[in-house]
Amino acid sequence: MTKDPQLTEPLVASADDHEACQLHVPMEAPAPSRRCPRCPRVLVRLGLAAVFLATWTLVALWIQPPAGDYPADLGKGKGGHSYVPSQAEVCEDYLGLSASRLADGFSLILTADPGTFSGTPEAHHIIANLRRKIEKPASESVCGGLYFGDLMGQDVLVVTTGIGPTAAGLCVQELLTACGSVVTEMIYFGTSGWSPQLGGVLNPPDCTGANPGRKITRVGDVCISPVSVNWVCKKSTWTLQAEGFPNQCFRPKEVAGPDAAQLYGECLFATDNLDANLALADQLISVARTPRGRAATPLRNPTVLGLERHYWGLMRNGTGVRYPAISADDRPVVWDYSQCAEVDGQFFFTGAPWEIKARDYAAEAIAAALGFGSPEGEERTRLSSEDVIAVSAMEGVGVAEALEKYHRLDSTPRRIPYTNVRTLSNWIHHPVSQKSEGVWGIYQEVPEDYVNGYAYAIATGSATILSLYQQRCLAAEALADVAAADGAQARLLGSQLRKNGLGGMAMWARKGGAEGEGARPAETEGVRGTVERAGVGAAQVEGRRVGAGAGGVQQEGGAASGGAGVGKPSSKCTFTIEYS
Repeated sequence: MTKDPQLTEPLVASADDHEACQLHVPMEAPAPSRRCPRCPRVLVRLGLAAVFLATWTLVALWIQPPAGDYPADLGKGKGGHSYVPSQAEVCEDYLGLSASRLADGFSLILTADPGTFSGTPEAHHIIANLRRKIEKPASESVCGGLYFGDLMGQDVLVVTTGIGPTAAGLCVQELLTACGSVVTEMIYFGTSGWSPQLGGVLNPPDCTGANPGRKITRVGDVCISPVSVNWVCKKSTWTLQAEGFPNQCFRPKEVAGPDAAQLYGECLFATDNLDANLALADQLISVARTPRGRAATPLRNPTVLGLERHYWGLMRNGTGVRYPAISADDRPVVWDYSQCAEVDGQFFFTGAPWEIKARDYAAEAIAAALGFGSPEGEERTRLSSEDVIAVSAMEGVGVAEALEKYHRLDSTPRRIPYTNVRTLSNWIHHPVSQKSEGVWGIYQEVPEDYVNGYAYAIATGSATILSLYQQRCLAAEALADVAAADGAQARLLGSQLRKNGLGGMAMWARKGGAEGEGARPAETEGVRGTVERAGVGAAQVEGRRVGAGAGGVQQEGGAASGGAGVGKPSSKCTFTIEYS
């Protein structure tokens, strides 16, 4: 503060006096501020910075693309809303394919072993028949390998999931998350260990003798079933499990089995999407049993025949039972879901007691499926271990659980038909013999062959699946010819395809075709003949579901190519399997 010479009281500077930059000196020119000598320069610099910032803000706004042009940009789409790609777009990006290539959906064929176990990749023959093949890099997926291509005119994604239920489940979850909306069906194929015969060799508590030598199983036999059960889902003790040891004719005991979901979660997979699953299984079963399907399956080579004759010769010597002769001309038997089921777990077991228990689980799972929603359910659930074959595998329960959980999601557009195709590579217990009254032991151990048996099992399962796609290809070509020749029949065909599918339309054509459709008999005659010539007739739609598994007509010749011996199909509808 300063004193005015005219006043006796001091002057007090206020905020309005700008005391930060100058002092009041009456009747004199303002003097430079002693407290803020650099204020003017600071203000200039701040002004320049503001201009610079405003300029670059305008430039950034000018070069920014319109909102929505790049959906990935901060998750914004047109109009500033969050962008959510369609399910089809997600699949296009996942597979690296165009929308047109995925417009009609595709089949999904899954296998487990890339060849690390047996030396032959389980998908080998199917991939070899793919055309216009595109491979997804393994580094971009948790699956072991993905191949998209054309299989006799039908789009197919062939996937190696990796070995084990966890690997299979994770792979399927990834596939369904990305492409579930365009997957039309799922087939899981792999090799497996089997019960030596339908109903087993031994069946306690009656251990006085071995079961009669009825329907035995052989290397390369095929089980087609959507049903699976988890072998490891049990509550027990060592004492209960080993109570009958060393007798081979006893049933390991447990406190709770696979149906106790409250203990260990879902373990029995038999009823999800059941009708669609059985329909897909029926297609595979019926085609595999046709003359064309049987002729396409290769015959056993001398090495495999030697393995079989050795095993069943020892079993005959041990049990005293006469078993069917092992013939080189026999084709593999196709067993259906009323007779066999997967019993899965990452446990490669060998032993009659475990095989007996596995058949218990298989019977339980099959009964749950066949009795589900059926008026005659009580009759159909009266199955026991004496009626079935246990198929020891791993991946089915992992795939089934992933698919079942996918079907429960609100976002799932539709359910996907699914089944397993499992082929016999080995048996799950050694030949046995009776040591004393009611007491059985191992007659002789037979070394497992992880090369020859597996190679043949891979060939027969591949032929089963490829025959289905061949039959569809032939039917589509024949129906296209009919439609091109006659417009009225084209409309008739379109109507029946929409209502019944190929199999149902074949039955409709065989019955006359005109009933309830307003069509003239003359219009249906050509349809009926063409459908049957295409091979979509009685063999595909009759003998369904129960009890026809071990039958079938033996065909002569051993050409391992689609259509051998039953008329030459078109070049588009052919496949080959290199096996010798």
